[in-house]
Amino acid sequence: MLVADYAGFCFGVTRAVKKAKEALKPIASLGSLIHNRLVVEELAREGVKPVTSLEEVDCGRVLIRSHGVPPDVLEVAREKGLEVIDATCPYVARAQHLAQKLAREGYQVVIVGEASHPEVKGLLGWAGPGAVVVSDREEAELLPYYPRRAVLAQTTQPEEKLAEVAAVLRTKTDTLVVHNTVCHATRRRQEAAVDLARRVDVMLVVGGRESANTRHLAELCRTTGTPTYHIETAGELCRQWFINARRVGVTGGASTPAWIIEEVVVMLAEQEKLMVPEGEREPEKGPEGAELAPAGENNAVEVKPETESGATTVEAGETDGAIENTAAPEKQEEQKNEIQQQIEAKMPELRRGSIVTGTVVQVNDNEVLVDVGGKCEGIIPLNELSHRNISDPHEVVAVGDTINVMVVKPENEEGHPVLSKRRADRRIAWEKLEQYLANGTEIQGEVIEVVKGGLLVDVGVRGFVPASLIERGYVEDLNAYLGKTLRLRVIELDRSKNKVVLSQKAILEEEYEKQRQATWESLEVGQVRKGIVRRLTNFGAFVDLGGVDGLLHVSEISWGRVEHPRDALQEGQEIEVKVLGVDREEGKVSLGRKQLLPNPWDTAASRYPVGTIVEGKVLRLAPFGAFVEVEPGIEGLVHISQLADRHVEKPEDVVKVGDVIPVKVLGVDQEAQRMSLSLRQALRDRAKKQPKQAEKSPEPQEESGVKLGDLFGELFEEVK
Repeated sequence: MLVADYAGFCFGVTRAVKKAKEALKPIASLGSLIHNRLVVEELAREGVKPVTSLEEVDCGRVLIRSHGVPPDVLEVAREKGLEVIDATCPYVARAQHLAQKLAREGYQVVIVGEASHPEVKGLLGWAGPGAVVVSDREEAELLPYYPRRAVLAQTTQPEEKLAEVAAVLRTKTDTLVVHNTVCHATRRRQEAAVDLARRVDVMLVVGGRESANTRHLAELCRTTGTPTYHIETAGELCRQWFINARRVGVTGGASTPAWIIEEVVVMLAEQEKLMVPEGEREPEKGPEGAELAPAGENNAVEVKPETESGATTVEAGETDGAIENTAAPEKQEEQKNEIQQQIEAKMPELRRGSIVTGTVVQVNDNEVLVDVGGKCEGIIPLNELSHRNISDPHEVVAVGDTINVMVVKPENEEGHPVLSKRRADRRIAWEKLEQYLANGTEIQGEVIEVVKGGLLVDVGVRGFVPASLIERGYVEDLNAYLGKTLRLRVIELDRSKNKVVLSQKAILEEEYEKQRQATWESLEVGQVRKGIVRRLTNFGAFVDLGGVDGLLHVSEISWGRVEHPRDALQEGQEIEVKVLGVDREEGKVSLGRKQLLPNPWDTAASRYPVGTIVEGKVLRLAPFGAFVEVEPGIEGLVHISQLADRHVEKPEDVVKVGDVIPVKVLGVDQEAQRMSLSLRQALRDRAKKQPKQAEKSPEPQEESGVKLGDLFGELFEEVK
């Protein structure tokens, strides 16, 4: 007794059952989750209730089975507020999206499959109103001419049937696109089953009768000429089938759990002891002496004609069971073989070290399965996913992602290719980096680690950015860049030493120089421009106008007196300035800011008429007087002769710097921006305005006359 490779649950079914078991119960399954009555009954006992429509869902959650649904069903489910748990097989989902894309591009989508199958019904919804379903090449012959067609297949269909339909449609359309959407797991299961059927005397196919892929398995096994029986459970085994049989083969459909296959195997082992040896019995005869054929779908005995017809062959070169075609059969067969070769040619050759493109179909805790178009999904171990240290594959990939992988081993002990995304990324990255170094292309890289002297960045491989090449200026805190994306240029490569040196500063310097040149070309005296205060000094501020620094002298900051630029400005502040002078030979630009502010001298005469007394602050002293500020930007001279009513030798004998004193306006010259002031007259005018104190009357005396003691008291004291 032999059991076929790849028998039982495919990963899509396994995924759907796992989602059903992990979901919060109760939950409604839109249709039977899989085409296996026993599994569906088991799940129902756990709280997964099959329903035929969304109207029957009363638990707030709906599970989309592995066959998928049309897009409008998903939309209605969301409109009803249902929580949707989508267990659509990734291979089916890929076919759905492909059908939608082709329909949008103007193709009539032809689906090779069973029109009543739920997967095909879902595909029709994605393919649009013009899509059609054909089950075989006879139905394809009935289709009319159409200018643009695309052919897809139900994922469980034999590839040969896809090729046959495509060969027919080639004569009925101008542009024909064929996409092999047959599940690779299905293909492997079919190939393994057919191979086993050719090596045994009796073949058993275990699985639900409503399962399309299980029925196809049985059909393919029958084409080998080996008696084949389709059963659902071990209880259906019939001892008569195994009379004179020396070897029995067993396989299972994609929706058949392992425990059902195991039950069949155990019961066969028991039956093997009771089988009648070859030669003890003659084969039973049917009507007219015809030999009895194996039981069909319902295990009924049917008459086997001398030559079978209508069976689908597996090998293109076989003639047994070939379907007749009234329109040029030789050419039809030639076209079929040609299309089959085209489909097989699309399967990449998995050679060690080659890089191929694949689709992620499953993400596990320690590995990722990838469809690379071969006979088996490839496996990426966790340590081959990324050059970064990761603990969860979901950090790098998700189901449905298209990725590049390197073939590490074409086939492991289980027949799966061993792949590496990390090595593929590395090789591709090095090739690109060499191009970037040659042409100076700017790239981007995320900072993944801070190390001594610089940063490590992810550019497909680990690259190093020295601290001195991060910014134009000095970088104080490297940790501030962790997790950020830098603009980089490759400046040094050594593949043998795994050395990649990059620079962001090179890009910034280049941009700064371009900006600087553009600024110099556009600078003109009298322009008003915005700039950034970059540096403050005792004599002024340097303002960046866009690659060119101009000097804003302290005297040009404000109309008022500014002791130090920091009193009015701060570094990093954006201000507007006026260009006062441009010296391109010396590379100097002088700027002014007060010119953009109102000049207080323009209205000084009207605001300070002659005779007005105001408060002012002594700013500085000179031998001839004191300069007093009456408001920011306006100051006047108090001549030494106007400091006091008496003769003044030096101004500091009367006032000192910082004193706030009253002054009287003697004159204003707006054009010359001069003002004459007087402290002496201001004090005199204020004194006149103060009320005079009443003169005090003499107090009355008790005695009149002058006493001698008052006159000579001191003399008397001396005599004593």
